[in-house]
Amino acid sequence: MNDRTEADLVRVLADAAEHAPVPDGGLAGAVRVRRRTHRTRMALACAAVVAIAAGGTVAVRNALPTGNGPVSPAVQGPSEFAIRPASEVWPGTVTTVPKKAADGLTYRPVAALSPTTLLLIARSPSERTRLDTYDTTTGRGTPLVRMPSRGGKRLDYAQSIEVGDEAIAWWGKVQGKSIRVDFWVAPKAGGTARKVGEVMGALADVERIGVTRDSLVWSVYGGGVYRMPLEGGTPQPVPGGEGLTLISWPWASDVSAVSSRNQTKLVNLATEQTLPVNSPEGADDVRCGLVWCVDILGKETVVHRIDGGDLRTLPGSPIWERILLPGARTGFANLAQRDRYAAVVYDPETGLAGGIGNLAKDRGSWGTVSFSSSSSFPSIIYADPPSNDRCEEKADKCPDYLVINLLALPAP
Repeated sequence: MNDRTEADLVRVLADAAEHAPVPDGGLAGAVRVRRRTHRTRMALACAAVVAIAAGGTVAVRNALPTGNGPVSPAVQGPSEFAIRPASEVWPGTVTTVPKKAADGLTYRPVAALSPTTLLLIARSPSERTRLDTYDTTTGRGTPLVRMPSRGGKRLDYAQSIEVGDEAIAWWGKVQGKSIRVDFWVAPKAGGTARKVGEVMGALADVERIGVTRDSLVWSVYGGGVYRMPLEGGTPQPVPGGEGLTLISWPWASDVSAVSSRNQTKLVNLATEQTLPVNSPEGADDVRCGLVWCVDILGKETVVHRIDGGDLRTLPGSPIWERILLPGARTGFANLAQRDRYAAVVYDPETGLAGGIGNLAKDRGSWGTVSFSSSSSFPSIIYADPPSNDRCEEKADKCPDYLVINLLALPAP
């Protein structure tokens, strides 16, 4: 049995960078694609995603061999593959999750805790909220943590949730004359949530959070990484984090997810190690994990290793997002929001791709697709099953989500 957890993967990523020559939103939103640049936003609004909307086959083209130094576009020969259901490509990774808990609260998937355990958020119209675990082998949900909330105009609600080694953390906005952000933490094994602290002003423009054994860390959209002890205290800048944005602690990037600049490096804030990014000449919207990068090159989306090698072209329009795959890898997911409401996951290490949702041409167009709402790399993707019913309006017609658990993917 694979017993990896999301926190384990973060440690694997850090270990890989330290010991190997590595060359690597609120929760209520229906479709959570982070629109990083004007080009991506326009493609998202105006273009169908070829790889998904067309069904059938798409082409992934191999490009230059692995190597160092600048890379340039080249004539690329097609190597076609069909977008098959993820359940066929990676058996055991796709499961169904009910949209309602046993007590009637509405479920929304948040993250994978292990290959067989998911973290869900449960809500009621009165904003009664809690976190549940869901065992995909037994189909049973179990209450884990009650999440405090405030009603009325000063609503305090979870914006994103992060799973650490020992704790689960989240942040919420308190809306009044000025916006205040509250940070919360609860034991990963379950128990009572407690408030870590609060911030206002520039420190409240939270983009991403992380949680360690003794601190809650976060980055802001203007750049900068900060830390607050879990026992409470004054926020302090993280040394070396000036101008950086968290990817997944301890790794940070020199660009925000919404920035129009290209990423040029990754920084380990625990060790001060820096990994430079080597992208093709003319690349735009460059974003990297520890192993792989995704860029816009002309009218195409390309992936390559962080050292610039192993360049290849991905199918469809430039709406690919980084996701966390098992081991020291980065995968990419493409969400279609128009005709098909489907998602495709692509693993560059193996060259395999699998889809979820409405992959076929003759399926109806109603449904939703979404990343999980974890603060760092998404560990799950979920969608409504293929259906001609308006599932998002009639939960009894489409009572379950289809979920790809990325922690259940096999090692290459």
